[in-house]
Amino acid sequence: MKKPMLILIVCFSMITLFTACDSEKPHPSKNVKPKQNALQPKEINHSYSVQLDEIKDLAQKGMVKDCPFNAFDSTIGQANSEWGEPDKVDQAGVGSYATFEGRNIVLGYNKAGEIFDVRSYADDLKEISSKMLVKSFGQPTEIRDNTNENIYVYELNQGIQLKVVIPKSNNLIEHISVFNEKRSIGTASKNKYILDIKGKSNQLSESAWTSMQKWRKDIVFFAQNQDNVYINGPDKKQVALTFDDGPDEVITPAIIEILANHHVKGNFFFIGSKVNKHPDVVMNAFKNGNLVLSHSFNHVELTKLSKEANRHEMDQAGKAIESVIGKEPAILRTPYGDTNGQVAEVAKEEGYSIVLWSIDTLDWSQRDSKNIIRNVMDNLRNGDIILMHSDSDKSETKKALPLLIEELQKRNVEIVDLDTLLDVKAYQ
Repeated sequence: MKKPMLILIVCFSMITLFTACDSEKPHPSKNVKPKQNALQPKEINHSYSVQLDEIKDLAQKGMVKDCPFNAFDSTIGQANSEWGEPDKVDQAGVGSYATFEGRNIVLGYNKAGEIFDVRSYADDLKEISSKMLVKSFGQPTEIRDNTNENIYVYELNQGIQLKVVIPKSNNLIEHISVFNEKRSIGTASKNKYILDIKGKSNQLSESAWTSMQKWRKDIVFFAQNQDNVYINGPDKKQVALTFDDGPDEVITPAIIEILANHHVKGNFFFIGSKVNKHPDVVMNAFKNGNLVLSHSFNHVELTKLSKEANRHEMDQAGKAIESVIGKEPAILRTPYGDTNGQVAEVAKEEGYSIVLWSIDTLDWSQRDSKNIIRNVMDNLRNGDIILMHSDSDKSETKKALPLLIEELQKRNVEIVDLDTLLDVKAYQ
Protein backbone atom coordinates (compact mmCIF):
# COMPACT_ATOMS: atom_id res chain seq x y z
CA MET A 1 0.00 0.00 0.00
CA LYS A 2 1.24 3.40 -0.84
CA LYS A 3 2.09 5.71 2.02
CA PRO A 4 -0.48 8.48 1.16
CA MET A 5 -3.26 5.87 1.10
CA LEU A 6 -2.24 4.57 4.57
CA ILE A 7 -2.36 8.08 6.03
CA LEU A 8 -5.81 8.64 4.58
CA ILE A 9 -7.17 5.40 6.15
CA VAL A 10 -5.72 6.27 9.55
CA CYS A 11 -7.27 9.78 9.48
CA PHE A 12 -10.67 8.41 8.51
CA SER A 13 -10.57 5.88 11.35
CA MET A 14 -9.77 8.61 13.91
CA ILE A 15 -12.61 10.82 12.70
CA THR A 16 -15.05 7.91 12.99
CA LEU A 17 -13.85 7.14 16.53
CA PHE A 18 -14.26 10.79 17.75
CA THR A 19 -17.71 11.02 16.16
CA ALA A 20 -18.84 7.84 17.89
CA CYS A 21 -17.61 9.09 21.26
CA ASP A 22 -19.30 12.47 20.82
CA SER A 23 -22.59 10.85 19.86
CA GLU A 24 -22.90 9.50 23.40
CA LYS A 25 -23.19 13.07 24.75
CA PRO A 26 -26.66 14.70 24.81
CA HIS A 27 -27.15 17.16 22.01
CA PRO A 28 -27.48 20.77 23.25
CA SER A 29 -30.80 21.16 21.45
CA LYS A 30 -32.33 18.47 23.69
CA ASN A 31 -31.61 20.66 26.77
CA VAL A 32 -31.11 17.64 29.03
CA LYS A 33 -29.95 18.56 32.55
CA PRO A 34 -27.86 16.35 34.80
CA LYS A 35 -30.02 14.04 36.88
CA GLN A 36 -28.72 15.45 40.13
CA ASN A 37 -29.83 19.00 39.27
CA ALA A 38 -33.21 17.80 38.04
CA LEU A 39 -33.93 16.10 41.36
CA GLN A 40 -32.63 18.89 43.58
CA PRO A 41 -35.70 21.22 43.45
CA LYS A 42 -38.01 18.32 44.28
CA GLU A 43 -35.88 17.44 47.28
CA ILE A 44 -35.93 21.06 48.49
CA ASN A 45 -39.71 21.39 48.06
CA HIS A 46 -40.23 18.10 49.88
CA SER A 47 -38.07 19.36 52.75
CA TYR A 48 -40.13 22.55 53.10
CA SER A 49 -43.37 20.58 52.87
CA VAL A 50 -42.27 18.34 55.74
CA GLN A 51 -41.24 21.39 57.77
CA LEU A 52 -44.59 23.13 57.18
CA ASP A 53 -46.49 19.97 58.10
CA GLU A 54 -44.52 19.83 61.35
CA ILE A 55 -45.34 23.50 62.08
CA LYS A 56 -49.05 22.84 61.65
CA ASP A 57 -49.03 19.61 63.67
CA LEU A 58 -47.24 21.29 66.58
CA ALA A 59 -49.49 24.36 66.39
CA GLN A 60 -52.56 22.15 66.91
CA LYS A 61 -50.94 21.23 70.23
CA GLY A 62 -50.20 24.87 71.07
CA MET A 63 -46.50 24.40 70.40
CA VAL A 64 -43.60 25.31 68.12
CA LYS A 65 -40.47 23.32 67.28
CA ASP A 66 -37.67 23.16 69.87
CA CYS A 67 -39.93 24.42 72.68
CA PRO A 68 -41.43 22.05 75.29
CA PHE A 69 -43.93 24.68 76.52
CA ASN A 70 -47.39 25.13 75.03
CA ALA A 71 -50.20 27.69 74.96
CA PHE A 72 -52.71 25.37 76.71
CA ASP A 73 -51.36 24.53 80.14
CA SER A 74 -47.74 25.71 80.45
CA THR A 75 -46.62 28.58 82.67
CA ILE A 76 -43.77 31.05 82.58
CA GLY A 77 -42.67 29.64 85.92
CA GLN A 78 -42.05 26.27 84.27
CA ALA A 79 -40.06 27.96 81.51
CA ASN A 80 -37.93 29.90 83.97
CA SER A 81 -37.33 26.77 86.03
CA GLU A 82 -36.14 24.78 83.01
CA TRP A 83 -34.50 27.47 80.90
CA GLY A 84 -33.51 30.07 83.48
CA GLU A 85 -34.45 33.75 83.44
CA PRO A 86 -35.29 35.26 80.01
CA ASP A 87 -32.91 37.70 78.31
CA LYS A 88 -35.60 40.39 78.43
CA VAL A 89 -39.28 40.89 79.21
CA ASP A 90 -41.49 43.35 77.32
CA GLN A 91 -45.03 44.52 78.12
CA ALA A 92 -47.75 44.39 75.47
CA GLY A 93 -51.30 45.26 76.51
CA VAL A 94 -52.04 43.33 79.70
CA GLY A 95 -49.57 40.57 78.76
CA SER A 96 -45.80 40.15 79.08
CA TYR A 97 -43.40 38.66 76.54
CA ALA A 98 -40.26 36.83 77.67
CA THR A 99 -37.46 36.53 75.09
CA PHE A 100 -35.05 33.58 75.23
CA GLU A 101 -32.56 34.74 72.60
CA GLY A 102 -30.33 31.66 72.45
CA ARG A 103 -33.37 29.51 71.76
CA ASN A 104 -35.08 31.88 69.27
CA ILE A 105 -38.24 31.58 71.37
CA VAL A 106 -40.55 34.25 72.83
CA LEU A 107 -43.28 33.32 75.34
CA GLY A 108 -46.31 35.54 75.97
CA TYR A 109 -47.96 35.13 79.37
CA ASN A 110 -50.68 36.76 81.45
CA LYS A 111 -50.64 38.15 84.98
CA ALA A 112 -51.32 34.68 86.38
CA GLY A 113 -48.18 33.45 84.59
CA GLU A 114 -50.11 31.33 82.08
CA ILE A 115 -48.53 31.11 78.64
CA PHE A 116 -50.95 32.07 75.84
CA ASP A 117 -48.52 32.87 73.00
CA VAL A 118 -45.54 30.77 71.85
CA ARG A 119 -43.34 32.33 69.15
CA SER A 120 -40.49 30.87 67.13
CA TYR A 121 -37.83 32.91 65.33
CA ALA A 122 -35.93 29.84 64.07
CA ASP A 123 -33.50 30.53 61.24
CA ASP A 124 -34.89 27.81 58.98
CA LEU A 125 -38.25 29.59 58.90
CA LYS A 126 -36.64 32.46 57.01
CA GLU A 127 -36.21 30.28 53.91
CA ILE A 128 -39.96 29.72 53.48
CA SER A 129 -41.94 32.12 51.30
CA SER A 130 -45.59 33.11 51.52
CA LYS A 131 -46.20 31.20 48.30
CA MET A 132 -44.88 27.99 49.86
CA LEU A 133 -46.96 28.64 52.97
CA VAL A 134 -50.22 29.05 51.06
CA LYS A 135 -49.45 26.07 48.83
CA SER A 136 -49.07 23.89 51.92
CA PHE A 137 -51.72 25.36 54.27
CA GLY A 138 -54.19 26.86 51.79
CA GLN A 139 -55.52 30.40 52.01
CA PRO A 140 -55.40 31.91 55.52
CA THR A 141 -58.48 32.87 57.50
CA GLU A 142 -57.31 36.45 57.10
CA ILE A 143 -54.27 38.48 56.12
CA ARG A 144 -53.61 41.44 58.43
CA ASP A 145 -51.84 44.25 56.62
CA ASN A 146 -49.45 46.04 58.96
CA THR A 147 -47.14 48.83 57.85
CA ASN A 148 -44.10 46.73 56.99
CA GLU A 149 -45.43 43.20 57.20
CA ASN A 150 -48.34 40.91 56.49
CA ILE A 151 -49.65 38.51 59.12
CA TYR A 152 -51.20 35.31 57.74
CA VAL A 153 -53.69 34.07 60.34
CA TYR A 154 -54.89 30.47 60.36
CA GLU A 155 -57.71 29.52 62.75
CA LEU A 156 -56.99 26.04 64.11
CA ASN A 157 -58.89 23.93 66.63
CA GLN A 158 -59.42 24.61 70.35
CA GLY A 159 -59.27 28.38 69.88
CA ILE A 160 -55.69 28.32 68.58
CA GLN A 161 -54.50 30.79 65.96
CA LEU A 162 -51.34 30.22 63.95
CA LYS A 163 -49.96 33.60 62.94
CA VAL A 164 -47.21 33.72 60.33
CA VAL A 165 -45.43 37.07 60.13
CA ILE A 166 -43.98 37.87 56.70
CA PRO A 167 -42.13 41.16 56.03
CA LYS A 168 -43.13 42.88 52.79
CA SER A 169 -39.47 43.55 52.00
CA ASN A 170 -38.54 39.93 51.21
CA ASN A 171 -41.78 37.90 51.42
CA LEU A 172 -40.11 35.26 53.62
CA ILE A 173 -41.30 34.14 57.06
CA GLU A 174 -39.85 36.24 59.89
CA HIS A 175 -41.47 34.36 62.77
CA ILE A 176 -44.52 32.31 63.72
CA SER A 177 -46.86 32.68 66.68
CA VAL A 178 -49.11 30.01 68.18
CA PHE A 179 -51.76 31.99 70.03
CA ASN A 180 -54.44 30.71 72.42
CA GLU A 181 -57.28 33.19 72.03
CA LYS A 182 -59.38 31.76 74.85
CA ARG A 183 -56.54 31.83 77.37
CA SER A 184 -55.66 35.36 76.34
CA ILE A 185 -59.23 36.62 76.72
CA GLY A 186 -59.30 35.17 80.20
CA THR A 187 -56.34 37.37 81.15
CA ALA A 188 -57.96 40.72 80.41
CA SER A 189 -58.22 42.44 83.78
CA LYS A 190 -59.09 45.96 82.62
CA ASN A 191 -62.78 45.25 82.19
CA LYS A 192 -64.42 41.89 82.72
CA TYR A 193 -67.69 43.31 81.38
CA ILE A 194 -67.24 42.95 77.62
CA LEU A 195 -69.89 43.88 75.05
CA ASP A 196 -69.94 42.98 71.39
CA ILE A 197 -70.78 45.65 68.80
CA LYS A 198 -74.39 45.91 67.64
CA GLY A 199 -76.26 47.76 64.88
CA LYS A 200 -77.55 46.89 61.39
CA SER A 201 -78.20 48.58 58.05
CA ASN A 202 -80.15 47.30 55.08
CA GLN A 203 -77.97 49.41 52.80
CA LEU A 204 -74.82 47.30 53.25
CA SER A 205 -73.88 44.68 50.66
CA GLU A 206 -73.37 41.12 51.84
CA SER A 207 -69.59 41.45 51.52
CA ALA A 208 -69.56 44.77 53.39
CA TRP A 209 -71.66 43.29 56.20
CA THR A 210 -69.37 40.25 56.43
CA SER A 211 -66.33 42.50 56.56
CA MET A 212 -67.92 44.66 59.25
CA GLN A 213 -68.82 41.64 61.38
CA LYS A 214 -65.25 40.40 61.18
CA TRP A 215 -63.85 43.83 62.10
CA ARG A 216 -66.21 44.04 65.08
CA LYS A 217 -65.08 40.68 66.41
CA ASP A 218 -61.40 41.51 65.89
CA ILE A 219 -61.52 44.98 67.46
CA VAL A 220 -63.38 43.75 70.55
CA PHE A 221 -60.76 41.07 71.06
CA PHE A 222 -57.97 43.59 70.45
CA ALA A 223 -59.41 46.09 72.95
CA GLN A 224 -59.58 43.46 75.68
CA ASN A 225 -55.80 43.20 75.60
CA GLN A 226 -55.05 46.94 75.54
CA ASP A 227 -55.21 49.03 78.68
CA ASN A 228 -56.07 52.26 76.83
CA VAL A 229 -58.65 51.04 74.27
CA TYR A 230 -62.37 50.95 75.20
CA ILE A 231 -65.43 49.49 73.49
CA ASN A 232 -67.93 50.01 76.32
CA GLY A 233 -68.26 51.14 79.91
CA PRO A 234 -68.97 49.14 83.09
CA ASP A 235 -72.13 47.24 83.96
CA LYS A 236 -74.09 50.26 85.19
CA LYS A 237 -77.32 51.75 83.89
CA GLN A 238 -75.45 54.43 81.98
CA VAL A 239 -74.73 55.13 78.32
CA ALA A 240 -72.75 57.74 76.40
CA LEU A 241 -73.90 59.50 73.22
CA THR A 242 -70.99 60.19 70.85
CA PHE A 243 -70.88 62.19 67.61
CA ASP A 244 -68.13 61.89 64.99
CA ASP A 245 -66.92 63.88 61.98
CA GLY A 246 -67.97 67.41 62.98
CA PRO A 247 -68.00 70.27 63.36
CA ASP A 248 -70.12 71.83 60.64
CA GLU A 249 -72.36 74.92 60.59
CA VAL A 250 -75.77 73.20 60.58
CA ILE A 251 -76.03 69.71 62.11
CA THR A 252 -73.48 70.12 64.93
CA PRO A 253 -75.12 73.32 66.31
CA ALA A 254 -78.55 71.64 66.11
CA ILE A 255 -77.29 68.61 68.06
CA ILE A 256 -75.72 70.88 70.68
CA GLU A 257 -79.08 72.61 71.11
CA ILE A 258 -81.03 69.34 71.38
CA LEU A 259 -78.65 68.05 74.07
CA ALA A 260 -78.97 71.31 76.02
CA ASN A 261 -82.78 71.29 75.78
CA HIS A 262 -82.86 67.76 77.24
CA HIS A 263 -80.24 68.58 79.90
CA VAL A 264 -77.84 65.84 78.85
CA LYS A 265 -74.21 65.89 77.79
CA GLY A 266 -72.73 64.57 74.56
CA ASN A 267 -69.24 63.68 73.40
CA PHE A 268 -68.04 65.28 70.17
CA PHE A 269 -65.14 63.70 68.30
CA PHE A 270 -64.11 66.59 66.09
CA ILE A 271 -61.77 66.46 63.08
CA GLY A 272 -58.88 68.87 63.64
CA SER A 273 -58.93 70.40 60.17
CA LYS A 274 -62.67 71.18 60.59
CA VAL A 275 -62.06 72.67 64.06
CA ASN A 276 -59.92 75.32 62.38
CA LYS A 277 -62.81 76.15 60.02
CA HIS A 278 -65.59 76.30 62.67
CA PRO A 279 -64.05 77.40 65.98
CA ASP A 280 -67.29 79.09 67.15
CA VAL A 281 -69.19 75.79 66.89
CA VAL A 282 -66.46 74.01 68.84
CA MET A 283 -66.59 76.63 71.61
CA ASN A 284 -70.39 76.38 71.69
CA ALA A 285 -70.17 72.62 72.25
CA PHE A 286 -67.64 73.11 75.05
CA LYS A 287 -69.55 75.91 76.80
CA ASN A 288 -72.67 73.76 76.88
CA GLY A 289 -70.85 71.15 78.97
CA ASN A 290 -70.14 68.61 76.25
CA LEU A 291 -66.76 66.94 75.83
CA VAL A 292 -64.72 68.14 72.85
CA LEU A 293 -62.49 65.24 71.82
CA SER A 294 -60.15 64.22 69.01
CA HIS A 295 -60.97 62.40 65.78
CA SER A 296 -57.50 62.98 64.27
CA PHE A 297 -56.61 65.95 62.07
CA ASN A 298 -57.28 64.65 58.55
CA HIS A 299 -59.59 61.64 59.17
CA VAL A 300 -57.21 59.08 57.65
CA GLU A 301 -56.65 55.38 58.38
CA LEU A 302 -54.04 55.54 61.10
CA THR A 303 -53.00 51.89 60.76
CA LYS A 304 -51.62 52.67 57.30
CA LEU A 305 -49.33 55.42 58.62
CA SER A 306 -45.91 55.34 60.22
CA LYS A 307 -45.46 55.95 63.93
CA GLU A 308 -44.40 59.54 63.35
CA ALA A 309 -47.29 60.21 60.97
CA ASN A 310 -49.66 58.86 63.63
CA ARG A 311 -48.10 61.13 66.20
CA HIS A 312 -48.44 64.11 63.86
CA GLU A 313 -52.16 63.39 63.26
CA MET A 314 -52.82 63.27 67.00
CA ASP A 315 -50.69 66.30 67.85
CA GLN A 316 -52.18 68.50 65.14
CA ALA A 317 -55.76 67.68 66.15
CA GLY A 318 -54.97 68.19 69.82
CA LYS A 319 -53.41 71.59 69.18
CA ALA A 320 -56.33 72.68 66.99
CA ILE A 321 -58.81 71.88 69.76
CA GLU A 322 -56.61 73.41 72.47
CA SER A 323 -56.37 76.64 70.46
CA VAL A 324 -60.16 77.01 70.75
CA ILE A 325 -61.15 75.68 74.19
CA GLY A 326 -57.82 76.06 76.00
CA LYS A 327 -57.54 72.33 76.72
CA GLU A 328 -55.97 69.46 74.83
CA PRO A 329 -58.20 66.36 74.76
CA ALA A 330 -57.09 63.08 76.31
CA ILE A 331 -59.63 60.91 74.47
CA LEU A 332 -59.22 59.91 70.83
CA ARG A 333 -61.51 58.06 68.46
CA THR A 334 -59.59 56.66 65.53
CA PRO A 335 -61.19 57.32 62.12
CA TYR A 336 -63.28 54.30 61.03
CA GLY A 337 -62.28 52.70 64.36
CA ASP A 338 -59.09 51.70 62.54
CA THR A 339 -56.75 50.70 65.37
CA ASN A 340 -53.78 48.38 65.89
CA GLY A 341 -50.95 47.92 68.38
CA GLN A 342 -48.84 50.72 66.93
CA VAL A 343 -51.73 53.21 66.99
CA ALA A 344 -52.58 52.26 70.59
CA GLU A 345 -48.93 52.60 71.60
CA VAL A 346 -48.54 56.07 70.05
CA ALA A 347 -51.85 57.20 71.55
CA LYS A 348 -50.70 56.09 74.99
CA GLU A 349 -47.39 57.92 74.56
CA GLU A 350 -49.34 61.05 73.61
CA GLY A 351 -51.62 60.78 76.64
CA TYR A 352 -54.75 59.48 74.90
CA SER A 353 -57.31 56.82 75.70
CA ILE A 354 -58.86 55.39 72.53
CA VAL A 355 -62.64 55.12 72.83
CA LEU A 356 -64.60 53.24 70.16
CA TRP A 357 -68.24 52.09 70.48
CA SER A 358 -70.53 49.18 71.31
CA ILE A 359 -73.58 50.36 69.30
CA ASP A 360 -73.22 51.68 65.77
CA THR A 361 -76.46 53.42 64.75
CA LEU A 362 -75.23 53.20 61.15
CA ASP A 363 -76.61 56.69 60.56
CA TRP A 364 -73.90 57.00 57.90
CA SER A 365 -75.27 54.00 55.95
CA GLN A 366 -79.03 53.74 56.46
CA ARG A 367 -79.90 57.40 56.94
CA ASP A 368 -83.23 56.78 58.54
CA SER A 369 -84.23 58.16 61.95
CA LYS A 370 -86.34 55.08 62.73
CA ASN A 371 -83.43 52.74 62.06
CA ILE A 372 -81.13 54.91 64.18
CA ILE A 373 -83.51 54.64 67.15
CA ARG A 374 -84.15 50.94 66.53
CA ASN A 375 -80.42 50.13 66.47
CA VAL A 376 -80.08 51.65 69.95
CA MET A 377 -83.27 50.57 71.69
CA ASP A 378 -83.31 46.99 70.34
CA ASN A 379 -79.72 46.43 71.45
CA LEU A 380 -79.48 48.55 74.60
CA ARG A 381 -77.24 47.27 77.41
CA ASN A 382 -75.63 48.81 80.46
CA GLY A 383 -72.47 50.74 79.60
CA ASP A 384 -73.14 51.14 75.89
CA ILE A 385 -71.16 53.73 73.93
CA ILE A 386 -73.41 54.86 71.07
CA LEU A 387 -71.93 56.02 67.77
CA MET A 388 -73.61 58.76 65.71
CA HIS A 389 -72.33 61.54 63.47
CA SER A 390 -72.73 65.31 63.38
CA ASP A 391 -71.49 66.29 59.93
CA SER A 392 -73.56 68.14 57.36
CA ASP A 393 -75.48 65.24 55.74
CA LYS A 394 -76.83 63.76 58.98
CA SER A 395 -80.25 65.44 59.12
CA GLU A 396 -81.82 62.07 60.05
CA THR A 397 -79.51 61.87 63.06
CA LYS A 398 -80.69 65.31 64.15
CA LYS A 399 -84.29 64.12 63.71
CA ALA A 400 -83.72 60.90 65.69
CA LEU A 401 -81.79 62.40 68.60
CA PRO A 402 -84.59 63.99 70.69
CA LEU A 403 -86.75 60.87 70.35
CA LEU A 404 -83.79 58.66 71.27
CA ILE A 405 -83.00 60.70 74.38
CA GLU A 406 -86.63 60.55 75.49
CA GLU A 407 -86.77 56.76 75.03
CA LEU A 408 -83.59 56.32 77.07
CA GLN A 409 -84.93 58.54 79.82
CA LYS A 410 -88.21 56.58 79.91
CA ARG A 411 -86.11 53.49 80.70
CA ASN A 412 -84.30 55.40 83.46
CA VAL A 413 -80.99 55.11 81.64
CA GLU A 414 -78.53 57.82 82.67
CA ILE A 415 -76.85 59.61 79.76
CA VAL A 416 -73.33 60.63 80.80
CA ASP A 417 -70.10 61.87 79.30
CA LEU A 418 -67.23 59.49 78.61
CA ASP A 419 -64.97 60.54 81.45
CA THR A 420 -67.80 59.67 83.85
CA LEU A 421 -68.68 56.39 82.12
CA LEU A 422 -65.10 55.12 81.77
CA ASP A 423 -63.44 56.86 84.70
CA VAL A 424 -60.74 58.31 82.44
CA LYS A 425 -59.60 61.91 82.08
CA ALA A 426 -61.15 63.90 79.24
CA TYR A 427 -58.35 66.45 78.90
CA GLN A 428 -54.58 66.41 79.22
